Amino acid sequence: MSVRAKLLALSLISLAAAAYTHRAGWLLQEETRARGAACRFDGDRPVVVAAAQPGSGARPSGTPQPAEGAAPEGFRRVQRPGSVDIETEYNLAGLTIPKEQIHTLLPRDAIPALTDPKTQKAEDAAWLPDDARVIEVVVGNDVLGVPLRVLDWHEIVNTTVGGEPIAATYCPLCDSATVFSRRITPSAVAGAAEGGSGSKPSPVVLEFGVSGALYNSNVLMYDRKDKGLWSQLGMHAISGPLAGTALEMLPVEVVSFAAFKKAHPGAKIVSNDTGHTRDYSRSPYDSYFKDEKLMVPVAGVGDALPRKTLGVGIAVGEGDAAKAWFVPVEGIPQNGLEVTLPEGKVMLSRSDAGVAVTSAPKGVRTAQTFYYSWSAFYPGTKVIHAK
Repeated sequence: MSVRAKLLALSLISLAAAAYTHRAGWLLQEETRARGAACRFDGDRPVVVAAAQPGSGARPSGTPQPAEGAAPEGFRRVQRPGSVDIETEYNLAGLTIPKEQIHTLLPRDAIPALTDPKTQKAEDAAWLPDDARVIEVVVGNDVLGVPLRVLDWHEIVNTTVGGEPIAATYCPLCDSATVFSRRITPSAVAGAAEGGSGSKPSPVVLEFGVSGALYNSNVLMYDRKDKGLWSQLGMHAISGPLAGTALEMLPVEVVSFAAFKKAHPGAKIVSNDTGHTRDYSRSPYDSYFKDEKLMVPVAGVGDALPRKTLGVGIAVGEGDAAKAWFVPVEGIPQNGLEVTLPEGKVMLSRSDAGVAVTSAPKGVRTAQTFYYSWSAFYPGTKVIHAK
């Protein structure tokens, strides 16, 4: 790699760090030297969180709706210099969310998603402490651990577990973790939009990247095939030829590394040998988790709980018929919690590392997340407290 290419790569690293942390002091020293004054943007200016606007949440899935019109009163869209231009870099056809509420903070792929990353036996990962958080992905008899220390810097891991192409995703701003199949069957809506004949569309396997844009302070992903945008917590395609297509979610479990090793002797985790220069020894978002401040404005935040209450979001149904619940982690007993829905039972457990959905019926979508973003996506969210 040429010196110029290396400097460009380091510039993108610093750009991502500066935009996601404002004035935080965790930038790698060499990145700061490489970028200098150009990495500051307007980061010295504080971001004010807008007042909640009722009814402004995104449709979780279903028929695409027009997304034009003014942003809610008092809402300030963040568009940082040098960030992605969603109009030219993505396919916005059929956009299902208000374009005026999409923040752009980074260039596309400034946070580089990983595809088929190297793995290593968990017992050999001396770099990862026992209390580090890990997404436990189980498909059939196959298990893979995806450390959040890695996802802090990459947000998406495209890989295959148990023969199933999956993505493990994490948005640090929402502490939201999800796992879903990358084998996508286009919805009837998407098929019609593409001029299909009405026959059942064939599934496709997609690879996802980090768009550089946020909606409801939550990462917007994009698929590398059609450049359509996808919402991590909305759990569906929000634009492009597959707009309205729901992701097939897998139960998400966030556990400590010690618990992962104990439960799965001999299992592998994603290695810190990613091919990228990052400090995987710590989380760069520790200070962000210590108060209720948000990085960007969010419209429609609920007021039933403090914003950064950690818990499990549960959603069923599509479009305006969708129903959603939120279970705070403190409301999950040590022996677990059973949430009974018409679709079946969702089994939850908790630990110091986070939450685990140990089982969920097909078609029920779940995520670990902060309350504020979940409630913005699903304005009718009901909070469940264990008796």
